[in-house]
Formats: sequence, structure tokens, C-alpha cells
Amino acid sequence: MPQDPVRLGIIGLGAEGGLYATLLTDNRVPGMRLGAICDVLPEKKEAADSHGVPFYADYTEMVTSGDVDAVVTTVPHYLHPEMGIYALEHGVHALVEKPVGVYTRQARELIDVAATKPELTFGVFFNQRTNPLYQDLKALLGSGELGALRHTSWIITTWWRPQGYYDQSDWRATWGGEGGGVLVNQVPHQLDL
Repeated sequence: MPQDPVRLGIIGLGAEGGLYATLLTDNRVPGMRLGAICDVLPEKKEAADSHGVPFYADYTEMVTSGDVDAVVTTVPHYLHPEMGIYALEHGVHALVEKPVGVYTRQARELIDVAATKPELTFGVFFNQRTNPLYQDLKALLGSGELGALRHTSWIITTWWRPQGYYDQSDWRATWGGEGGGVLVNQVPHQLDL
């Protein structure tokens, strides 16, 4: 018997959240569909309506609504732990965008709560892991075809961000939103890889 698709709730409908909504609406994620959208900006309701899903201005209401089985947090970094914990404590699977949190204590708290909920899935999304270039590179290195890896240099010059990137959200490149600018927002992808 086929399993019902997971209904994903998106918390924060900015650039990343909008991408997720489009991917789900276009059925590009097997086994998952868009369940609801949450954003503190009331004008985002129109986008939720265009996707045909309920809109919430408060993530706690969305999590407890029964409209979602899982959530993804595409919000300022400081909010990831709080939202992830709330979802898990209410029986909802949680995927947080990187970083887990800005402060070690908050990140540890979320990870510890997740460990008490083995029936739920919890994860941190590093989107470059799904990039075919890096998947191929990992497979090549793991194959042994090149021999034992003794040294590497990792130079990334394509991650420069124009002003428009920072203008798309008030929280970008701010201590209050990102908690460390490029070091917290772009560099984690490279360290992860």
C-alpha cells in the first residue's frame, strides 16, 4: 500500500523558502508535498494562497495545526533551535537550514531534544551535499582511483554575493540575523564539504 506523502510546512517564505515551495508544488520531491506556509509578513499569505495551502503568521500555530508532518526552518539563524525544538516536542519532524544555531548551547539543546525523539527525523540541511559536482568528487576520492589523499587545497571564488543578495532579506549580513555574516552563512558549506 503506498504511503501518504509527507506534508512539509515551510517556516519563512523568503528566497530559500520560496524555492522549497516551488519544488514541492512542482512535485520535484518524491514522497513530499507542501502542507502549509508560515511567515511573519502578512503579505506572504498571497504566495501561500497561490500554492493552495494554509498560511500561518505564527509557527507554533502551524506546527500544532495538523496541516504538517514536518517543517523546514528558512529563517534567521538564531531561530533555528527554538523552532526545531518546538516542532520535535510536538511530534513534527524537523529540518533546519544550516547552521543548527548561532550559539553552541542552543545547538546542543536542539540536538539533545532530537535524541529523545527517535521516532522523528531531525536533520540539518547543507544543500551543497546534493550538488552533483561534489557528489561526483566524493565518489572519485572514495573510489581509491587517485590513491591515498595526502594534501588538498580548497579555493572557492564563486560564492561572492552582490548587494542584491543582502537586500533580499533584512536579516542578511547582520549580527542579529546571521550571527556572524559570511563566516556563519556561506563558509559552513565549504567546511562541511
